[in-house]
Amino acid sequence: MTHSKKPRRAAGLAAAAVLVAAGVPAVATAAPYRAGATATAAAASAGLTAAFEDRIAARPTGGTVIPVTVGGGTVGATAAAFGTLRITATVGGVSAPVTWVDESHLKVTAPATTKATTATMRLLSKGVPGPESASVVAYRPAVTAVAPARISAAGGATVTISGAGFLGVDATDPAAVTFGGRAATSFTVVSATRITAVAPAGAGGSAAVTVKTTGGVSEASARAAVGYVTPLGIDVTGEPAVKASGGPLVLTVTGGTLGEDAKAFAAEKVTVLMGTKVLAAAYVDETRLRVTAPAAAVDSAPFTVVHNGIPGEPAVVTVAPVVTSLSLRSDVLSGGAKVTVRAAGAGIASASGFTFGANPATCAKQGTGAAVAFLCTVPPAASAGPVAVGFTSGTGTASRFTGAATFSYTDN
Repeated sequence: MTHSKKPRRAAGLAAAAVLVAAGVPAVATAAPYRAGATATAAAASAGLTAAFEDRIAARPTGGTVIPVTVGGGTVGATAAAFGTLRITATVGGVSAPVTWVDESHLKVTAPATTKATTATMRLLSKGVPGPESASVVAYRPAVTAVAPARISAAGGATVTISGAGFLGVDATDPAAVTFGGRAATSFTVVSATRITAVAPAGAGGSAAVTVKTTGGVSEASARAAVGYVTPLGIDVTGEPAVKASGGPLVLTVTGGTLGEDAKAFAAEKVTVLMGTKVLAAAYVDETRLRVTAPAAAVDSAPFTVVHNGIPGEPAVVTVAPVVTSLSLRSDVLSGGAKVTVRAAGAGIASASGFTFGANPATCAKQGTGAAVAFLCTVPPAASAGPVAVGFTSGTGTASRFTGAATFSYTDN
């Protein structure tokens, strides 16, 4: 048998009408379930805001604790209640640790970043984010080391700057990297932790090295600095010369001083290069130092003063040919004795023009290499007394007098 549904519905409505008329309340039925209704309700109840000091400075390595005042709701009257709300935070989109203080205050610890710029904060309740903060966290770059520690005041040295947050540096900003307030001649951001820069010229002394981003400027510290060292030159107006056989040489420096005493000089760490050979330097006074040069079979050699690791301009110093020894120190006025003369200098094997005072001598070369010597016949002289034995080197340079070249004529 087929039954119609309409009579049943009508009967139901009639029964309900009777109940209402009789004063019996009707029972409400549950609203049908709609997907997303729970999320919508949660989002509507979310909206925790974070207020804190605008542009509060933070380290790019993380760890800066930021006091936060919470708006738009509570974070729990107790730590236990806070835990049930599952409050979390992000700074610049990166998860950040949160510590409960009271129902309207938190402490958020800024996470590390490779890009030292400004970043907003969000609070989340059970994973639902609130609005971005109106204030921003200002990540400042950090400089932890600079190498080399000392550079020439003339500028031009390539310096490696180590630190953190360097990916936030604007490579088009000429003032992003500075030395003592002066912009680097050029710089390259190699990574989040390294920059190479060409230092500008600077005055002697310490200069802070800073890196700047939109988050701020790196803090000054002893590690974030270079020492500008004034290069020392050599005064050659007095035509300094050193013996080809080696020996002491006093040099006068230019461009600065060596200190008021030997103790101050030692602190300046001064050495001298003869070509590439390092010579120890001894203090003479504020502008002069003494070195002991090695033997050199050349006409001249470059000398360079190195001050705290910074070389000055090389200066060419004459290397004078000299007599180093005589086998006989005297003879009578008539001469005729045989004397072995040893000498040092450029082209010494081709030395010629030997003289005893103003008197030319006949000499024959003996030996080769370092053992070369000249056997000379002492020429006659007009008067008794000391004279100097001289010669001309194989490169055409006249020898210089030394005590070893002294020869004496006697009356008998």
